[in-house]
Amino acid sequence: MSMADFKKDLIQDVRQIQEEMDLLFNQLASWRKMPTANRLWRPFTDVWESEDEVMVLVELAGVKPADVSVTLADGILTVKGERQAIPIGDGCCFRNLEIATGRFERNIQLPDRVDPEKVKASYKNGLLGIIISKAAPAAGTAREIVVEEE
Repeated sequence: MSMADFKKDLIQDVRQIQEEMDLLFNQLASWRKMPTANRLWRPFTDVWESEDEVMVLVELAGVKPADVSVTLADGILTVKGERQAIPIGDGCCFRNLEIATGRFERNIQLPDRVDPEKVKASYKNGLLGIIISKAAPAAGTAREIVVEEE
């Protein structure tokens, strides 16, 4: 590759990055203009596992348990729901606004060995705790693969 070809490729790459950044900023600007009721936010989530189970902890302060849905399908745990906006009195103006309201959704990829029939969820002090038991490894799943010569 000649130096001229290298410069041409580099300029094309920089232009492509610039176009993608412009698109990203345009999407961000339209997201900010979107009514808060249509925006999704992502609650903070911790996931850890032991030998026997996977534990998920989702921070949902201010969300009623009745407003939360938890599903497990195809190895993905989905937690979604909605945090209602806190009514603000007339004549108030915001000095700081950080608490997300509206709809939320988190999709968590789980290890292959979870047992979808053994899931427990509990809600306490604004924290949703989900414990998913791991299934026992399938017995006799190892096998030797014969390599054939062509």
